[in-house]
Amino acid sequence: MDNNPGQPDSAPLGTLPRTAMPAAITGWIRGGTLDAPLAGLVSIMVEHGLPLVVAARSDAWAAGWAGTAVRDALGRTLLGCALPPARPVRTSAPVTADAGSLEAVLARMPLLSSESADDAGARVALVLVLGTDADTWRVSAAHLLRPPLRDGHGHLQRQGPAVLATWDPGPQRFEHFSWAVTAELARLVDRKAGDLEGEIAARTDLLAGLCDHRVEDPGAVRLAIQAARTAADATSRRH
Repeated sequence: MDNNPGQPDSAPLGTLPRTAMPAAITGWIRGGTLDAPLAGLVSIMVEHGLPLVVAARSDAWAAGWAGTAVRDALGRTLLGCALPPARPVRTSAPVTADAGSLEAVLARMPLLSSESADDAGARVALVLVLGTDADTWRVSAAHLLRPPLRDGHGHLQRQGPAVLATWDPGPQRFEHFSWAVTAELARLVDRKAGDLEGEIAARTDLLAGLCDHRVEDPGAVRLAIQAARTAADATSRRH
C-alpha cells in the first residue's frame, strides 16, 4: 500500500489518472469508486456508531492497485472524513476482508466484530464490497447487515441483509436503495427518520460541492464537514 497518497490531477468524474491513491474521499468520488450519496450515507452512519467493513479480493487488480491496498485505503479515508461519533465504537482502522461478495465476507468473518453484535448476537454493520470495472475500482455493492425483529409474541425473526447501493456497469452509475430502509437505519442510531435523511442529504450535497470545486485535501474536506455540522447544530438550537 502507498502510505503517502498523492492528489490526482483534475479531470471529469470517473476518468482520473491513477498514479497514487486519493488522499480524501472527494478523490475517490471523482475517480468513480463510489459517489457522493453513498459516501454521504456511509460517513454519517459511521459517525453514529455503525461498524464499517470494506471487502475486496486481494488477488484483484485495477488501475495498478491491488485489492488489499484499495480496501484498506478506502476504509481509512471513510473513517477519516467522518466526524467523531456520539458512541465510542469507532477505531482508527477499518475492518477489511479478502472477499469479492457479501457471502464471502460472512464466510470469512462470521462475527465481524464484538462491536457489531446486538443483545441477540446479531451482526449489524455496513459492508462495502469492491470490484473492478474497466480498470477502475468500484463499490460493486453496499449492504446493511440488520438485527433481528421481535414479532408480536416476542420471538426473534432474523432479517436478511439490505442492499443500500449497487454499481450498474451498463449506464455506468450507482443505483441507490437506502430509501427503503431509512426508518430502519434511523432506529439503529436512535434518530428520527426525517432527521437522519436530512443529515445524509446535507452531507451528500456538501461532498458533491467539494468535488465540483476540486477540493481534494483531506484536511480541507474535514474542516468543511465540521463547519457544516457546527452550522447545522446552531440552526437546530435556534429552533
